[in-house]
Amino acid sequence: MLPSYRDLYSDFNAALTQLALRPQQQIVACLGGGADSQTILDLLDRWRSEHPQYRYLAIHLDHHFHPDSEAWASGLVADCARRQFPMHCETLPVPLGARVSKEAAGRDARYQRLSELVEPGAVMLLGQHRNDQIETFLLQLKRGAGPKGLAAMAQCITADAAERPGEQVWLRPLIGVSKAEIYAYAHQHQLFWIEDDTNYDTSIDRNFLRHEIVTRLEQRWPHFGDAVLRSAQLCAEQQQVLDELLGAQLAQWTRSDGALAVEPVAKQSVVTQRALLRAWLQQQGARMPSYAQLEQLRVQMLHTGNDRQPQVAWGNHYVSRTRERFLQLHQRV
Repeated sequence: MLPSYRDLYSDFNAALTQLALRPQQQIVACLGGGADSQTILDLLDRWRSEHPQYRYLAIHLDHHFHPDSEAWASGLVADCARRQFPMHCETLPVPLGARVSKEAAGRDARYQRLSELVEPGAVMLLGQHRNDQIETFLLQLKRGAGPKGLAAMAQCITADAAERPGEQVWLRPLIGVSKAEIYAYAHQHQLFWIEDDTNYDTSIDRNFLRHEIVTRLEQRWPHFGDAVLRSAQLCAEQQQVLDELLGAQLAQWTRSDGALAVEPVAKQSVVTQRALLRAWLQQQGARMPSYAQLEQLRVQMLHTGNDRQPQVAWGNHYVSRTRERFLQLHQRV
């Protein structure tokens, strides 16, 4: 039996209630236009009527990836106007590189711009659901990811908003709800949403998994998706423990400017060296290098002579080593 309106709202309400929100805190629906984010908007609209003490906003960013995107944006603006729901809509061009997928570039630009448009401490509501979580796990598995990657998408990032009021909270209230259940809700409540035909382009890895692989796996093993979600949760827990242990070590070996001392790291086992370097890069806000790049970083930074000042670069970042034997992260202009 597909969930009723009350069932989805119960999940949504529980996800928001756990945050211990402050009066006047901003809650933002991040709209892509599909049935998932439009369901988020509809649920938030109901929540708004019951909780007037918060500030509300919907945001849609149009990359012009699709020839109909301008018309879609107009439809979203009209839908928010009908609801009398505050909205911001803008065009967001995305510079494309030779080795970066359009989807990844759009996602990075979107998250960056969303962060810029909202107030400090805003709660950002994302529409990802159960099927997205399964696909993300399989994509990370294809890339040879470790526990952090296989943890896929957390329901909430920076969950304790009361403790850190200046940090934005990214929340996925429907991460445990299937796409079929969201469609049932959208049809039942006659929501406006967009069907993007590129979602059926199986040359895109995620779409290939969605239409060709996951459906067959769940036909063969009906509980396959539940097992994937359980594995992702276990990976997330293991990664959290690892982060706590490594964080305590790094706190002793990192200067106030973020530079990392080489000598104590070099004394650890090879696998611990790699883990410490990953944790340090994550603390510094860097995009993770590939395994091969990380190994190059480990060897050159930890095991070359004192008279050398090596540099290792990937993406928009590079790491250098000072003569005092500290590692420093830099962003390439």
